[in-house]
Amino acid sequence: MKISKIPTDYLFIKSIDSSEFSDFAIIRTTEQWRELCKERIKAVKPFENDDFFKWLNYKDEAIDFFRFSNECFTEIEDWFQSIEMFFVETDEEEISQLKPLGFVLNSYQMQVFNDGNAIYNAFEKHLGSEYWTVQFSLNELVQTT
Repeated sequence: MKISKIPTDYLFIKSIDSSEFSDFAIIRTTEQWRELCKERIKAVKPFENDDFFKWLNYKDEAIDFFRFSNECFTEIEDWFQSIEMFFVETDEEEISQLKPLGFVLNSYQMQVFNDGNAIYNAFEKHLGSEYWTVQFSLNELVQTT
């Protein structure tokens, strides 16, 4: 696993939550995901000058949330010290070794704002705690990937 200077199918992004159970998330930025996001950007375009528009909300499960680990891929925490998101050269086998949150999330969503930025969020199934990513430019991601 290493940071990539070119876009890959794995975008590591800082995540946030109110109970400090999530450290980062991985968005699977496949070709199908990029095409879908291009359509979402087009969908918010009519609202780009509407100051009262909040966002379009999409069900989207192309993301998983994780914790930093002292046992496996410890460099990930260091990478996040200087940058909030980056592409990584990896595969499903390495991803399966990462430390998951340890409880079930549901209601995975992508919220796309009228400026082309977006966030992902999800909710803990039983307590309703919310987990979300830092805001990112969907416009930039679909142009560079």
